[in-house]
Amino acid sequence: MAENESRIEQQVKDRVKAFNRQRIAPMIAIGFLIIAFSHLPLIAGYELPPFYFAMICPLGFFFLLVTFVLSFRQAVIIFSLSIFFLAVFLFLKQICPAFFFMSALVSAGAFAVSQKIARDFIKTATEEVSTTDRLKLEAATDYLTQLLNRDGLEQAVETAWAFCKRNKKHVGFIMADIDYFKSYNDVLGHLEGDKILRKIAECIETCFKRQTDIMSRFGGDEFIIFVSGIDDDQILEMAKALSSTIYSLQIEAADQHNAFKFLTVSMGIATSDLQAHDLSIDLYRQVDKALYRAKARGRNCISFNGKIIKTEPEPIGEACIETK
Repeated sequence: MAENESRIEQQVKDRVKAFNRQRIAPMIAIGFLIIAFSHLPLIAGYELPPFYFAMICPLGFFFLLVTFVLSFRQAVIIFSLSIFFLAVFLFLKQICPAFFFMSALVSAGAFAVSQKIARDFIKTATEEVSTTDRLKLEAATDYLTQLLNRDGLEQAVETAWAFCKRNKKHVGFIMADIDYFKSYNDVLGHLEGDKILRKIAECIETCFKRQTDIMSRFGGDEFIIFVSGIDDDQILEMAKALSSTIYSLQIEAADQHNAFKFLTVSMGIATSDLQAHDLSIDLYRQVDKALYRAKARGRNCISFNGKIIKTEPEPIGEACIETK
């Protein structure tokens, strides 16, 4: 939550900077106009009263305050400079006290307007960024399980893949498929089938708690988990723990061909020490083939590195392990 708020705050700051950069050119043009206006009487041969020059200073500060989106600190500095220069003119008796107070009131008004502009801009920008992020999240999330969907997985893995490649991290895909899932929909109905999918997603979230773990419902009854920074033995243990945790849900099998009493999953694992030319699609193809081998070898097992690892059901108890 804190990380998301920090990211939104940074995006808002970037918008403020972009907005202010767009206002630099118009402000320079206004500055030239003010200077040109102040010199017109001199060109015409008229001698200007001292307060005329004193008026240019607060006018320039006024445009600064209302043109840019300024923080409270920035606005205070500009307002203080405006009052300081007016005070200098007053001390030198170039302006009268009435003019000083009138100009100070104008600067104070500009300060108030500046802060309202800044608050409104930041509020609007924050709402827009938050809404955009929420819509992106919804577009990348599976509505049923609240895990990432296929598009969300591809986006997340793309970022993680580049990071792992730069830092030479060991990565792996775990693909899990519910055994005989169609029978649950046929016998129990699709609503119960949806409940089962949500329970499987909860098991995955329970077993893969690290911030770097990327979990997805890839489609139908297939789930993919992307892991990084751990070795093959740890990845295999995590897959075994997931299998045991799912079996411990004790969801009774609905297919007569299922050799186990409760719902099981088949899993494939593919891992790699990333090289510069490696692509995530290649590792995905490997894990897809591994899953196919697991299903072909009787289900309720894990296919990894050409081997079939049988998973012993643990019908009771918490099976997940902690992996740092």
